[in-house]
Amino acid sequence: MVSNDGESVTIATQRGVRLGAALFNADHGRLAEEVARVEAAGLDFIHLDVFDGYFVPDIGFAPRTIAALRSLTRLPFEVHLGVKEPLRFASSLVDAGVDLILTHIESTQMIHETIFAIRALGVRAGVAVALGTAVSFVEPVIGQIDAILLLSRVTGEGAKGASFDPQALPRLGALRSCVSEAGVAVDIQVAGGVNRDNARELARQGANSLALGAGIYRVPDMRSEVATVRELVAAISGGGSRQDSAHRG
Repeated sequence: MVSNDGESVTIATQRGVRLGAALFNADHGRLAEEVARVEAAGLDFIHLDVFDGYFVPDIGFAPRTIAALRSLTRLPFEVHLGVKEPLRFASSLVDAGVDLILTHIESTQMIHETIFAIRALGVRAGVAVALGTAVSFVEPVIGQIDAILLLSRVTGEGAKGASFDPQALPRLGALRSCVSEAGVAVDIQVAGGVNRDNARELARQGANSLALGAGIYRVPDMRSEVATVRELVAAISGGGSRQDSAHRG
């Protein structure tokens, strides 16, 4: 959570890399049950795609849907905001109870102002980077953000069967180097076809957080699947501490 006085807040756990559930892959006809299943499986956060049909050619979760789900779980809600004019959505998302808004760096020419405005609303702010965007584009804002979402397939194409794109791995390594060289505490999250087959290498390349996709919903025992992925990434992270939040005032 964001501190009232703007000081850094670091929450360390012993669970290593954070694992979340990309809810867009769930059964949308029974979202309440799916949220309960995600929480029972021991996941650390819920990744919510908010699309407008323009910036991304699909429609994601509406703020009022997110608000309806908010009372069902205490898990953090982390929004991947793939829209034109992102500040049009910020206030309603905060009112809906989200904890982190990741704005596409390609979606506005005023990314600095957008980050500032989102943080002024009292939530954490970050940027999302599309598969075809150079990771160096985050450098001008890296000292202002709490998190970076690196997309590992073309945004919005998951519903059409697109899978994880391996070019995300060297991009992730480059992004991790960029963050390390800047000397800032920024969470690096990856989403897009993330599953047990690539989670270990993503952790090796420097991801702090992984938004698990369709693979966890298609198995009969989600909890067991999550435990398997957690074991895979623990071998890389050493089971050490992670940062759930690194807010800078």
